[in-house]
Amino acid sequence: MDAAGFTLIELMVTIAIVAIVALFGIPAFSDFILNNRIRGQVSDFVVQLTHARSEAMRTATRVTVCPGTAGGCSSDSNWNWENGWVMFVDINANAAVDSGETVIGVGPALDGGNTLRSTAFSTYISFRHDGGSTSIGGGGLAGSFALCDSRGYGDKAQAITVSATGRMKALAATDESSVVSCGT
Repeated sequence: MDAAGFTLIELMVTIAIVAIVALFGIPAFSDFILNNRIRGQVSDFVVQLTHARSEAMRTATRVTVCPGTAGGCSSDSNWNWENGWVMFVDINANAAVDSGETVIGVGPALDGGNTLRSTAFSTYISFRHDGGSTSIGGGGLAGSFALCDSRGYGDKAQAITVSATGRMKALAATDESSVVSCGT
């Protein structure tokens, strides 16, 4: 006698196996998504900063990146890098988009509720004609950015360090960076 279909026992064993696989697979998949998102955002931001640096060297002008939109840098103290940024040729070296200054690019807000903060570069980062990171006054400026997701500061957070020569390095926030929390 051939009976088509599954017995109740076969069905229950199959459901139990699927439940066990889901129990272990879903949290790992969630971490996979978070890790890929933060790595992608770090990579995108480093590409934007590298573009600003190379544009400053190519055109022999100062190029500034600041938190803001295509309309210019934000003067709102609650506006942070994770809300977006604007890159522009800063002719008068005042770290603000003025009339006649060319906007080179605009970075979108970060998704996933991630934060991007910096103490040294809280309102802008500028690059000189030689590629060095500079303050408004013209002196070299070094520092780092902290990129964190919902998991907070720790081995999953990322840092982007920028030397006074303008060189950038992305690394885990707990490795050789000056980043000590997600708020810096």
